[in-house]
Amino acid sequence: MESEIPLSGGRVSQEVVRVGDTVRRAPTFNSPFVHKLLQHLAASGFDAAPRSISSDELGRDVFSYIQGDVPKDLSWHDDDVLIDAARLIRRYHDATAGLVASLPAQAVGLEVVCHNDLSPCNFVFRAGRPAAIIDFDSASPGPRMHDLGYAAWMWLDLGDDEIQPDLQRRRLTVFCRSYDANLDLSRVVDFIMLRQRILIAQGRRIGDAPMERWAANCLEWTIRNLHNPPEPSDANSRASK
Repeated sequence: MESEIPLSGGRVSQEVVRVGDTVRRAPTFNSPFVHKLLQHLAASGFDAAPRSISSDELGRDVFSYIQGDVPKDLSWHDDDVLIDAARLIRRYHDATAGLVASLPAQAVGLEVVCHNDLSPCNFVFRAGRPAAIIDFDSASPGPRMHDLGYAAWMWLDLGDDEIQPDLQRRRLTVFCRSYDANLDLSRVVDFIMLRQRILIAQGRRIGDAPMERWAANCLEWTIRNLHNPPEPSDANSRASK
């Protein structure tokens, strides 16, 4: 039997291992849906996600291994990387729409299968560019904006005071317009704040004070700089004319 290599990088759950060209991990309550989703993506021709390979003799979920690098933390990404990420997310969402439409008792607003954690830490990079999405454990049907709001927060690292708000507003426009050229940016900001509030509540519920505090700081930054951005100064106004 091939040796098991513990996987590191990203925000990998415990006991996730690589065996040859496969990844194996303990099943979760969502495993049946995750396998169904990955099978649908494969049938749809979406090649930027792992393939479902059922389970092994230990009952672990088995998926194909995707070669590349997975970042451990959020970091700065240039415009071309943001554009690639947004376009990849759009391709993923579009590929899942058919699966959601086929589900019984479809509820209003369930447009796509949300990944629910579209951080750079759940992407495989090749040559410095995002090439695939991994870790679908939390996937569930939902509205596109629920996923996109969180992705924008994570990919731009919104709330980092070391990045100028004007620059972040420009980068947010680049990211969102790459997903959909006609996207209402104010709607994305609303969902960014929604996801921040969800994470605050989650941190409070599980007793993770650092996570709660970080998400609260990000929410305060987003409200101040994106939801209610300051008026440009007279000098900036003159410079833009």
